[in-house]
Amino acid sequence: MVPGYFRWAGLFGLLQILTSETANLLPDFHFQSDDEARKEASTARCQQLFQQLLANHEKHVPELLEELRGIATGANVSSERLIAMRSWHIAKTLWRPPPDESTTARRLCIRLDRLGFYALLQDCICNSQHCFDAHNEDGDMAVACLQKAGMSMRASRDKWLFAAFVSFGKSNFTVLNYAGDLLGGMSAFAFNKQGIAFSLNWVGPGDCDPTGLGRNFISRQLLTATGWDEAQRIISQRHAAGHNYQLMDFKSRRIANFEVAHDQVSEVAVGSAFFHVNQYQTLTVPDQVVGNSSVHRLARLRMLPAPQTPQDALKILGDQHDRSYPIFHDEHSHATGDLSDWTLATVLFNLDQGTVNLMAGNPKELQLQRRFWLSMPPQPDQAPRL
Repeated sequence: MVPGYFRWAGLFGLLQILTSETANLLPDFHFQSDDEARKEASTARCQQLFQQLLANHEKHVPELLEELRGIATGANVSSERLIAMRSWHIAKTLWRPPPDESTTARRLCIRLDRLGFYALLQDCICNSQHCFDAHNEDGDMAVACLQKAGMSMRASRDKWLFAAFVSFGKSNFTVLNYAGDLLGGMSAFAFNKQGIAFSLNWVGPGDCDPTGLGRNFISRQLLTATGWDEAQRIISQRHAAGHNYQLMDFKSRRIANFEVAHDQVSEVAVGSAFFHVNQYQTLTVPDQVVGNSSVHRLARLRMLPAPQTPQDALKILGDQHDRSYPIFHDEHSHATGDLSDWTLATVLFNLDQGTVNLMAGNPKELQLQRRFWLSMPPQPDQAPRL
């Protein structure tokens, strides 16, 4: 894991330096598409979609495209190629080819979709006794690439994720981020000085709207929010595809689940135990993409007792009862039949303590790897009753 604390006048220069630390990771992480996929991505239909997405982002978030260019410069890769791959990632290329499009083009949607796939799980409570969010960050291609080089699961995670403490202008935030992505765009966790924090779950609506913004760009904007209302407005922007946000306000001791599909937005305040996997649960979204892992994990969660404490939630996130699609993925689960991804990180947001905890190994062992502190504990009148 690459740590760092940065002060810089502009993010282009900051990210140029930051990404140079992980430059050797980007070629495998972002550009795994084979020759067939690259050839298919050059089709007129795909190019048209990309140009529409790019023009919309140049119009509405040019400063974030500049951040991506800084990442590309620091990593010594083509900025055009990096932006293209991030655009495919954030939109998931879930456009529906018209009937006359070839089967090859349909395969491209699936192939490019997998380039950025990540599976996640949330378990949160915010009541008078406890207020927390526990999160598993899963990924597939990252670990697969590094395992080819003979790395262990722990080494793979520490290579793909880095902690960044960033202060520039009026912005001050901390992220546990994937190499080569917008800070806060693809993160295991993110929080800012104002006490706004979030974790993210991928969800898959059935199509792509090129007039919307990519989810990574919107979650990056969340790091600028000074309070709940502003964060809510940012999340409610039109999305190119969709996303699931667990939004937290450490100052007001508040958690809510947001689901977004294009211009549809659902907000559910979290009180009692609330779980979320990689499928829509509060919005009705036709033709959404639902994987076997989500189906299995949700079924297993419904079999388990509802958690009452942060420790209960961490033990649930470490569950491996389902051999094919367990909740927690590691060397042990893959040795016994795991057909899904790898858990890169487990994070516990504890709004009562003002901490974000990165767990070591299987979270059911309750071993802490690293603790991040927020400077704003809950207000006295909102503190939990003993």
